[in-house]
Order: sequence, then structure tokens, then C-alpha cells
Amino acid sequence: MTLRRSNRATRIDYAALNESHIIHERNVHPHIPEFQKFAKSQISNSNNNDIILIDENYNTKFTDDNLAKIIETTKLSKPILIRGANPQVPETYNENIKLNFNIPNYNIEKYTQLIGSNVKVPVMDTMTQNNSRNWDMLKWCNYFSSETHDKIRNVISLEISQTKLGSQINVPRVVENIDIIRELYNDPKFAKLLLENEIDPPKVQKYILMSVRNCFTDFHIDFAGTSVYYSLVKGHKQFILLPPTNDNLRAYKAWCLSDIQQHLWFPSTVKNNGILIDVKPGDLLLLPSLWIHAVHTLDDSIIIGGNFLNAHSLDNHIRAHKLETETCVPDQFRFPNLLRFMWLIAYYYYLKKPTNELELNAYKSVVNFLNDEWLFVKNSNLKRGAITKLKAAVPRNIIGDPQEFLNLANASIDDEAEPIRKKIRKN
Repeated sequence: MTLRRSNRATRIDYAALNESHIIHERNVHPHIPEFQKFAKSQISNSNNNDIILIDENYNTKFTDDNLAKIIETTKLSKPILIRGANPQVPETYNENIKLNFNIPNYNIEKYTQLIGSNVKVPVMDTMTQNNSRNWDMLKWCNYFSSETHDKIRNVISLEISQTKLGSQINVPRVVENIDIIRELYNDPKFAKLLLENEIDPPKVQKYILMSVRNCFTDFHIDFAGTSVYYSLVKGHKQFILLPPTNDNLRAYKAWCLSDIQQHLWFPSTVKNNGILIDVKPGDLLLLPSLWIHAVHTLDDSIIIGGNFLNAHSLDNHIRAHKLETETCVPDQFRFPNLLRFMWLIAYYYYLKKPTNELELNAYKSVVNFLNDEWLFVKNSNLKRGAITKLKAAVPRNIIGDPQEFLNLANASIDDEAEPIRKKIRKN
């Protein structure tokens, strides 16, 4: 994910910001007062039509089927906040919430043990939005546990899938069901094809975020405009979110490319200043694709969450990729091998044959994107290295010649569209 331009200003990864040249002496990020001013001006979440809220007033059983229906109806276009969703946080758990997921609730020492005390940790200095070196989990545990801190530091990009803690985490079932990368690997024949070609799934589904009070993450879009699930187990965080309207995205791009970005409060550049969401222990938040957001930590907090691509949002994922390209985001801060997975998603739909309007629209979106990408590759006068990089993203061992595959895919879209339209008309 990105906030910043290449060499001169800061930049953001999954949430970690990097490369600032200005060092502040104070220990309060200069945007926090603006954030607090905005928060005080907001009405309660329960009166906000821009989010879907399931809270203590929901007095009947709320299951995976209910959540899936909301996602299907809204196409995951609004934030969904479910209060008291995690039974591992008993003090806030709402027994009417019956969602299938497991987010363990431990103290920092136990998390450290399960992650591994020697595991390297990307630690961000809130003031500079800059990563600090030479941190491991043991050092972080000691810092997080201390009553005083030399600096306000934040851990927001530690992926834990391969740790003992990761093995205890069950991603919300509804997220698993719409995660399109997971779908590729859940199809036995397609998964075999991927593994034979040594294409492993990207490790983006399980992160632990650990923030002391007054941490702040400036406005950003998650890499590739991925959707996100967050489950807070301790503390209190607030999010300011802005929807991905054309005006907001244009303003965001200009802000990312600005030399004064780190001094400019992004909401001051747009007409609609966004919405506020309070996230508290036991809550589950689903953040839609491409929403611009900033985060303030009000109390020492621990969140477990992750990122995912989904068919509802493929157009947004593509828009985010283009935005990252336009703002010169390095590969290390982007969704791992996104272009390769776009080719693979297209090939998966080509073999599978879309069976509904959602799949057909997703198929069309990704094929149209690849048509443009490949035309650009063939006609571009870019340096040889850049073209080589784009060509290298094509999984030729799987799809064969890219132009021949695109010809087949374009033809198949027309073949598949009419039967699905007839099916829709009948219903």
C-alpha cells in the first residue's frame, strides 16, 4: 500500500511508513490534534449510514450466512463493524454473534512466545513514520510492556502465518469464502498446477499489529486496494475513512505526490472529510477495498488482521495498482506478485467458466486490464529492464503465449455472457 512518492517523501507498505527526511523532536504526531478535532465532531456510529453496524442492539442470532448476505447485497462497498464478535474477549462478547473465526487473546509475553522471541520485527517510529532497525520480538515485548517509552513506536506489518501464533488463527470464514487467491488454491486441479510451478500463495492474511498509546498512521490505501479484516483484542483505536470516490482518489494522488505531504492534513484537501469508526476489544471490522484511511491509537492496542483480494472489488484492485504505479511505489510495498496473480485469476476463470454475474464481471475486469497491460508491453518504448519485469510476471508455463491466451479469453467472455444474462432474466 502507498502514501508517498519515490525518493523525496515518505511511503507506506501494508501499513508501515518509510523514508522521511524530517525528524520531529516532539513525541506527538502533528496530525493527532487534527484527528482528535475530527473525532469530536462526529456523530455516533449507530447514526451513520456510511457504515454497517452490528452491535448490542442486534438481539437475534448473527451468523456467517447473515454476514455473507450483507456482503453480497452491498458488494463489500461499505465498512462493516461487528461489536463483540470475538468469544475470546469475554468481557465484550455478544452471545448473539456466531461467526466462525478464531483470534486468540493473550498478553504480549504469550504473543512473543508464540511468534518467537528472535523473530525480526518491523518497528515504525510514529513521529518520522520511518522504520527502525534491529528490533526483534523480545526487544519489542520489553518496549511494549514498559510504562514509559523513549519514542512512540508502532508494529503494523508483521506477518505471522508461519508462526505458532499463525497456526492458532482462523481467518473469518466469510473472508476465506470470498478471498479469490484462496479460491485458486482451494481448487484441487488449479492448486496442483500452481504448486507444480512453485507458485506459493502470498502471505498477507495474518498480521499482528501492536501499538502503544498515541501511535498514528497517516492516510493510506492498503496495497492493491485489498480489503481488510481487523479484530482488536486489546486497547482502543479510531479510524478516519474516506470512500474511493473519483474526487477523493484524485486528491489522494495529488497529496501522495506533494512535497509537503507529511505536513498536510489530507482531509483538508477534499470536500467530504470522511467518517469515524471506533474499534474496541472484541470488535471485528471489515474494511472495503480502496478506502483511504488513517488510524489513531487511544490506548495500548493489539490487533490481528489481514488483507485479501475479492471478486466484488477487482475493479478497485486494478485502480489501486494503477495508482501505485503512478505514485512510484516500490515492489516491496505492494501486493506480492499482483500482476502474476491477475494472469492466474484470468486463467482460472477461463478454465472454470463463470457461473454467475459476479464471476463474469470479475473475469471481464481482469481480462480487460490484461489486454491493456499486454498492449502497453508490446508498444512501449520503456527501458528494456522495465519491459522485462512486466513480461516476467506472465506465468507462461501455465497460460502459454500471453497474446494467444488473451485472444481465447476475450472470445470466451462473449460466449459465457449470454447464458448468464438469460439466467438472470429468468430469475
